[in-house]
Amino acid sequence: MMFLLPSLLCALAGYVSAFLVETSTLTDLYPPLWKDCPSQFSDYKTEDGVYTIDPWLYPERMGMYKILITLTANYFERFGPNNEKNILWGLPLQHGWQFNTGRLTDPTNVTECGKENGDHMCISVNSWWACMNYYLCALPFLSAVEAGALGISSDQVTLLLPPKDQMYFCYDVTTCRSSFPDAMTKWNTFFQKAKDLSKTLDELLKDLWIAHEATIEVARNIFHNRLQYYSKPESDFEKSWATAVNYIAAVRFETSLIKTHEFQKALPPRLLNSGDQPPLIKDFTDSQNRVLFLLNLLYETDDNSDHKFLLLVETVMESKILRKIANSVMEQFIQNMI
Repeated sequence: MMFLLPSLLCALAGYVSAFLVETSTLTDLYPPLWKDCPSQFSDYKTEDGVYTIDPWLYPERMGMYKILITLTANYFERFGPNNEKNILWGLPLQHGWQFNTGRLTDPTNVTECGKENGDHMCISVNSWWACMNYYLCALPFLSAVEAGALGISSDQVTLLLPPKDQMYFCYDVTTCRSSFPDAMTKWNTFFQKAKDLSKTLDELLKDLWIAHEATIEVARNIFHNRLQYYSKPESDFEKSWATAVNYIAAVRFETSLIKTHEFQKALPPRLLNSGDQPPLIKDFTDSQNRVLFLLNLLYETDDNSDHKFLLLVETVMESKILRKIANSVMEQFIQNMI
């Protein structure tokens, strides 16, 4: 299985250099509607000093990320200018990709939530992607509040619950802390360490991915039933994507603005249909077909090995030297692929 490692990690991590970006400014890389989303707490509804956010509307959920990115900029400025090296960029960019590719819409088609001819800004609670992303938005955001990173106290913000399955969603610091103490603690640890200007980017990436993995693990167990709403190819992709996070974490993929943006070019540009068979999907690029195929292969390898392959990769990637070698191979792979 070890011979698969270079190709799999290259395709998954998408390690790229800044010179690969062909856009004129960093703002061209921002998620959809970024400039129109709330950028400060006062942009949300306020009553008795409490800010109320509706995370089931795309602009309001993306606004949470925007505030998070903006108010943590000083933690990452030593790594690069213009907040480009803020490793929290991976979260809003992933959410923007989900929005652009129709993955936040209602897969049951019972409602028009998220549909272009319906309520386009609506985020459906029936969407597997939307529910998984909720945890990767609410938990880091509220942990940042708890850690004192966003300039408000823990009792000053609350999130509106979805129209159904409300028992699965925490909505403020207190409920998230009581419901998901392990994940909240790991996010809090990340933000506390981010404040320490002596920490290296590699050290911060380690803690970021620890928190990310803990959040994904909780959410995937809760929302497994959402997979039934999708075609088999899309459901397979969802399962393989959740598994791939563990491998991406092992190499400590740098979730900065440029590198995440470049990586996402190789992700599926739309929901997968029942007839889609990677790597032979006609309206996908070669790199999109190749990455999708490798993601599915990785899932099968991980599952058939009873996760022993992941343990092997994690053990190998504990070495800083081997991570650097892996990243160099990834960079070459991306240059050849593009």
